[in-house]
Amino acid sequence: MNTDDSFDRALAMTNDPSSPIDLTGLDPIHRAWVITSRPDCPIDLDGLSAEDRAYVMAYRPDCPIDMTGLTSYDRAWVMIHRRDCPIDLTGLGPSNRAWVM
Repeated sequence: MNTDDSFDRALAMTNDPSSPIDLTGLDPIHRAWVITSRPDCPIDLDGLSAEDRAYVMAYRPDCPIDMTGLTSYDRAWVMIHRRDCPIDLTGLGPSNRAWVM
């Protein structure tokens, strides 16, 4: 599947809540988009980049938080958007620390 097909399918699934969810063959970024846009979509982080996993964790409150492998920026992003995320400033640079605090 090319990127255009992946985008078109993801767009259809995000725009029409009655459309069936099928993440098969979607690019990882498009999978993350559907997962965050459709609360009825099962959360599957397998194969997503660290950035895409952080995006899902930040915007799906029912997604388990797992900071393993995330960059300091992505960790800060999750901590800012998820009030239930424990704050851990270890390894964050000054700008990310200020952002979280």
